Amino acid sequence: MAIEDLFATAPKPVVEYFDRRPSRPSFRWDEVAPREHALGFTVARTAGFDILDDIRTAVRKGVVDRIPFSQFRDELVPLLKAKGWWGEKSVTDPRTGEIAKVQLGSLRRLNLIYDANIRSAEAAGDWARIQRVKDVLPYLEYLTSTSERKRPLHLSWVGTTLPVDDGWWATHYPPNGWRCKCRVRSRAMPRDGAQLTRPPLNLRPWANGTTGESRLVPAGIDPGWDHNPGRTREQMVGRRLVERIDRMGSEARREAVRRMRQDPVFTYVTDNGAGFDHQRRLDPAQAGAGRLRWPVAVLPDTLAASMGATSRTVALSVADAAKIRIKHPEIGPEFWAALQDGLDRPEAIASDGKLQLLMRVHGRPYVAVLKRTGADEILLNSAHRVEEWQADRLKGKDAAGGA
Repeated sequence: MAIEDLFATAPKPVVEYFDRRPSRPSFRWDEVAPREHALGFTVARTAGFDILDDIRTAVRKGVVDRIPFSQFRDELVPLLKAKGWWGEKSVTDPRTGEIAKVQLGSLRRLNLIYDANIRSAEAAGDWARIQRVKDVLPYLEYLTSTSERKRPLHLSWVGTTLPVDDGWWATHYPPNGWRCKCRVRSRAMPRDGAQLTRPPLNLRPWANGTTGESRLVPAGIDPGWDHNPGRTREQMVGRRLVERIDRMGSEARREAVRRMRQDPVFTYVTDNGAGFDHQRRLDPAQAGAGRLRWPVAVLPDTLAASMGATSRTVALSVADAAKIRIKHPEIGPEFWAALQDGLDRPEAIASDGKLQLLMRVHGRPYVAVLKRTGADEILLNSAHRVEEWQADRLKGKDAAGGA
């Protein structure tokens, strides 16, 4: 059965997944980090051309209205040709200023765009359903591809049956590559003969030719597909919240973060409800869970400026929360209740690449450590209680200008 025949119209979770991704032009497909594809709609070679929203509109018809590829193609090709986005052309790479001969629009590329977006949206929508029913169907079974030519490693995963929340699904939830047609099935119990342990990851190095980033990708999965689009979207909700909060006025921002600290997700993050193992923080199977972050405080303008940050919202990631719980179990509800006041009126400030703020909780000295990421996020990287002599030493650094 063709993918466009599965539904007359797409289920609500599929529509929401697609519609909540803003358009983001790019020159190369690997300019955008894999997990960011779950948050933004992008097509390579669209930077500098006024055609991304045209492609998005056509793709939406494929995803939501289930129009067949033939209709998608016939409606879109004349528009792309009229705007000059067709065939091979010499264009300027906006990142480097170099002129390169590249393939813009083609029937093969449009077919790939159509297929990849429909499969990713369906996967994200299915993940939302899987989460809703996991109390009664707590397992997922990896099913064989419907493709005529099946990838050997994908075939070796067939029958693997693991809990829905197992970290293996963070990297191996299908699709696992371009035109991959593998599927999963929800189960109440594993069937007889099921594979109940994780297949080996067999990580292999992959270098991003655009960003220079080097990372490990599980064997058998195409670079850029080693993520679960539905799960990634869940994990990145906190980042989108931070962006929205940063756009608010000062008082509204503080009130929003105060309410965020009363949300159950705040407790989920601070208490490591995800079960993130800090000792295995480099394991790709659990790396995604560690990226979930949640707003915990607002940074005063002067401190944000000292960090060179435009953001004013301090967030805590699951990975950093897990580290704090292991190394500094003294950090608890009393600290979180006092954090905002400690940032507003720190007893001392020092910097060694990260910002160290001395604060008091019921008269005892604590240090909150903030860092600014390359994406201009402000994260609470660490927090711990110190002795009075250590507090005095930090005050001395503050008096010396943070040296």
